[in-house]
Amino acid sequence: MNHSITSVLLLAVFLFGATSIVPITVEKAFSAEEKKEKRRVRRAQTMRPAIFKKLDAVRQLADEKKYDEALESLESIHKIRRNSYETAMTWNMAAYVHFNREHYKLAVEAYKKVLSTKNLPVSLEQTTLYSVAKLYLIEEDYSKAISALNDWFKVVEKPGPEAYILRAQMNYQLDNFDAALPDVKQAISMVKKQGKQPKENWLLVERAVYYQNKDYKSMERTLKDLVSLYPKAQYWIQLGAVYNELGLPEKELSIIETAYDQGLLNKETHVVSFAQAMLAQEVPYKAAQVLIKGLKDKVVEENGKNLSLLGDALMIAKEYDEAINIMTMAATATQAGKDFFKLAQIHTQRQEWDVALVNVKKALTDESFKKEDEALILQGLIQFNLNDLKAAKQTFKLAKSFEKVQNSADQWLGYIDGEQKRRDYMAQGN
Repeated sequence: MNHSITSVLLLAVFLFGATSIVPITVEKAFSAEEKKEKRRVRRAQTMRPAIFKKLDAVRQLADEKKYDEALESLESIHKIRRNSYETAMTWNMAAYVHFNREHYKLAVEAYKKVLSTKNLPVSLEQTTLYSVAKLYLIEEDYSKAISALNDWFKVVEKPGPEAYILRAQMNYQLDNFDAALPDVKQAISMVKKQGKQPKENWLLVERAVYYQNKDYKSMERTLKDLVSLYPKAQYWIQLGAVYNELGLPEKELSIIETAYDQGLLNKETHVVSFAQAMLAQEVPYKAAQVLIKGLKDKVVEENGKNLSLLGDALMIAKEYDEAINIMTMAATATQAGKDFFKLAQIHTQRQEWDVALVNVKKALTDESFKKEDEALILQGLIQFNLNDLKAAKQTFKLAKSFEKVQNSADQWLGYIDGEQKRRDYMAQGN
């Protein structure tokens, strides 16, 4: 079987998943100012109840999608004399309005105003930097996103695993795979130490990094985690493909067979890949039975390509009666030389020379057929068995022009000459 990990892994590399950005609320900020800051001590300022009330009214307008009214109210607040904390919270609310309106560039500009405010509480600085990083991520400006996130890492005391994953995703998008790997490993390690299982998309990030680094051995470990924690057909198939890349076809087949037995292979590509893997490991009869079941269950489409594969399996399994029926259907559907050639081979095995000759000639009329040399040898053999030595000799002479079968053609020509002489001698004796 010659299937590559690249095709299997079309999926995939990975999805970020939904990323929510909710600026710090007035209520949270109001209570946050009372907290002691371990890393830096900044003089705390208070928010007057009147400003709090006005900002909360803006939030309600934004939640009701009355964005123009919300922005007008913010303009009126800007005209009021405020301390630095109140000013920062006003710009924070502006970011909230712009974000809900999906005006992300304006939201970023508002957040920058927050960050430029003097004596900014650390908690608000941290939340703002994190939100800026996510907004740049939404805009797919990964360089600015990672710069903002790195600034956040500098001011936060104990980053959570989600932050490491976020930075890993950004580095992945920038093709900084070596930088992405430590972060994703750190995130997964942190949750495992907490007795929790890593999220599916975290493992997908790790898998994607290993794939880009062509580290299939490490990728095997990640995919084992995926099939254990999130058993989906695609992960079993990908694990099988990894074993193929590692030169372990028996493990590849075992993995895919396990997924099949669990009823996970419910897509045509999965069933066909399983059948191909079995053919590669010389298990043709079971490959044929899997394809037959797939066709019966309507999982595998009854088209020329799939019928041709089934015909191959039946032919190799020496189930010639079924192989002829299936390959006839395949050749009728595709009108491809390769399928007529296979059909000719089956009839040759059964010594049905007339039908074999018809099919091999059809194969040779297909200009896209790539095995003309082998087909000419087969045609000559069939003609010989039909006692048409003249036609067989002419066919083998044509075959001599192909280097791959030149020796075989010469041997046949020599044999035909000897046979013709023998027949001539026998005729004279009579």
